[in-house]
Amino acid sequence: MIGFIVPDISSGFYANALKGAQHRLQAAGYQITLMDTDERPDRERAALLALAAGRVDGFILCSSGGDGSVVRSIERRYRLPVVFFDNVVEGVGAGRVTLANEAGIQLLVGHLADVHGHRRIGYVGGIESETSGAERLAGYQVGMRGNGLQIDDRCVRPGDWTEAAGRTETAALMKLDDPVTAIIYPCADLALGGLTELRARGVSVPDEVAIVCFDDSDAAPLLDPPLTVLARRDRDIGDLAASMVLRALEHTGAGAMDVRISMELAVRRSCGCPQEAPRSKAAPPARSSTTDHDASGAARVG
Repeated sequence: MIGFIVPDISSGFYANALKGAQHRLQAAGYQITLMDTDERPDRERAALLALAAGRVDGFILCSSGGDGSVVRSIERRYRLPVVFFDNVVEGVGAGRVTLANEAGIQLLVGHLADVHGHRRIGYVGGIESETSGAERLAGYQVGMRGNGLQIDDRCVRPGDWTEAAGRTETAALMKLDDPVTAIIYPCADLALGGLTELRARGVSVPDEVAIVCFDDSDAAPLLDPPLTVLARRDRDIGDLAASMVLRALEHTGAGAMDVRISMELAVRRSCGCPQEAPRSKAAPPARSSTTDHDASGAARVG
């Protein structure tokens, strides 16, 4: 039995990652116990301790911003491997599978600036205490400076990962005396909230405000206009994390692995491009000392 702990199972990303992990684990004779922490570090800690006491064989964990003490305790007391994905805790665990968060956001900034000439680009949401939130915000900052663009603190709207935050913070951007001409959203729910708010205000996308999103989703190509995103393989992330925990169970004492999943730009009309284009400009590839790739480009742990 493997414990699978996530901040919000209603998110399509976590549900798809769960599917990928489940397929890999079931083939190896393992089942999954799922826990939802509701983005709360205290619930993450409680879930880890409860499952460890219940004798699971290992964990796949997307952290909600907890510290490493409980994971370290589980590793020492119960000898259980903990593999992180998406949001990680530094210095602990048998491995991690993360996205090219910073490079991906830089790709979005570059597309808006280089291809469409935007100079005033806003950024909405993301929890900075989580590694994915911190890295994506850093990618925005580096991308803006790298393209010679000034960062106006009023155009950076912190928040959480929810659709409600997307609406609220987009409204705040549109109330500025000098509104933004483009907005980057670090997840699909934020982008959906932002698009809803812009539509309610009668703002034309992309004619008046262009929008792009870090997350791909099943709904992204179906929105009006279809959403320009960073395409990714959610199930591959779960599959990789499951492969890592199986490796740790089979090879006790093996060194921790660190895999970073590459990102590609999937261009659609929300950014101002006239029509959907092939995926392009892959961000830095997945990396690990023991990772290779199959013909489809999915990383495979060996």
